[in-house]
Amino acid sequence: MREIKTVTVLGANGTMGAGSAAIVAAFGKAKVHMLARDVNKAKEGIEKAISSIKTDTIRPRLIPGSYDQDLEKAVSESDWVFELVAESYEVKEPINKRIAKARKPGTIVSTVSSGLSIARLADAFDEDGKKHYYGTHFFNPPYKMILCELVTHAGNDKKVTKKLGEYLDKTLGRAVVYTNDTPAFAGNRIGFQLINEAAIKAEEYSDKGGIALIDAIMSGYTGRAMAPLDTADFVGLDVHKAIVDNLYEMTKDAAHSTFKLPGYFQKLIDRGDLGRKSGQGLYKMTKTPDGKKEKLYYDVKGDLYVPVPKFDIPFIKEANRRIGEADYIGAMNIVKEAKGLEADIARYFIARYVSYSLSLVGEVVDTKEMTDLAMGTGFNWAPASAFVDFLGGPKETISLITKAKLPVPEVLAKAKAGKPFYQLKDILDARSLFKG
Repeated sequence: MREIKTVTVLGANGTMGAGSAAIVAAFGKAKVHMLARDVNKAKEGIEKAISSIKTDTIRPRLIPGSYDQDLEKAVSESDWVFELVAESYEVKEPINKRIAKARKPGTIVSTVSSGLSIARLADAFDEDGKKHYYGTHFFNPPYKMILCELVTHAGNDKKVTKKLGEYLDKTLGRAVVYTNDTPAFAGNRIGFQLINEAAIKAEEYSDKGGIALIDAIMSGYTGRAMAPLDTADFVGLDVHKAIVDNLYEMTKDAAHSTFKLPGYFQKLIDRGDLGRKSGQGLYKMTKTPDGKKEKLYYDVKGDLYVPVPKFDIPFIKEANRRIGEADYIGAMNIVKEAKGLEADIARYFIARYVSYSLSLVGEVVDTKEMTDLAMGTGFNWAPASAFVDFLGGPKETISLITKAKLPVPEVLAKAKAGKPFYQLKDILDARSLFKG
């Protein structure tokens, strides 16, 4: 792989395209052709890029252009073509054919996709093109979310993969997770499994607080910067649907049924209630008669928005207190010993998260450090391996998973007692890890 001095970004006017271009220009010091449907859109992308990293110093390196007028010339002089157009084969494949005709041998071409087949998208290229074609799944916004899933397929050259991974890590400052070409890769497969199952449980317990209850149970003490259903509202219910629909169709693992989109999600999507970007979805912000902000949640059974109640769940208060003292093992002991429905739900989802994350080792990633890195840097969730230690070790974790009637992952079943399952050094090493 040659030195990356010139890059073409396709889809440069979008939030992800502009943010990614900013990273390449700022950290990689590369000249970046910013291509969009027309030049004015590309210029908008340049302003977004500059705004995303809050410095104008990259402006001279950002060159606006359009697909119709500038694609072939820009690609022909680029060392990396970074494609971020719409998430569909119908849009990406015609673009790839044009890139394939214009690229020089040795040029890296990659796509930002949250789940399309990288091998299928590589079919547009000759042997050299296939060798240099990858998924580079940046997370949004790129300046704040440092995860990059580097997705490989059978046609890749392992030496190129290693060099590209090192560039993404050492030059662009990405936390690189090497994944196989599997549906939704690592981060989204784990994250949206839990989010969608939380949505299913919210409907099941709609008479007890539904969406608000599940988010209260799955709040910060479970290692999440944002509760799962609040996360769905943040990313957009339409985006959530696209990811879980693909996983429901393309995967047949032990969690398959949990990827089925709940009917009330579809009802909200059909109305255009997509979440924060549309003003309301699973939640809605409003004002009381006296002018105070009030958060409402969607009551599934009543088909209306009602105020989020203040739940009084003693074990959560005590767990949060322990976490405030950095006593994570003590916090999980509280959760393990608590009684009642809320505690049962909390234990189930902790068990599910650990079980499903670690079950992907071997199929999606080579090591547990890769799934840990994906969830820590892509979702701001405490890694599954850390929970194994917080719960008391492999034996205690296996007991929790077994009680939840979930599969025990092989990597956990083979773990040695008395040795930490999660170590920060493992995660730091994993940033440059590649098992050839």
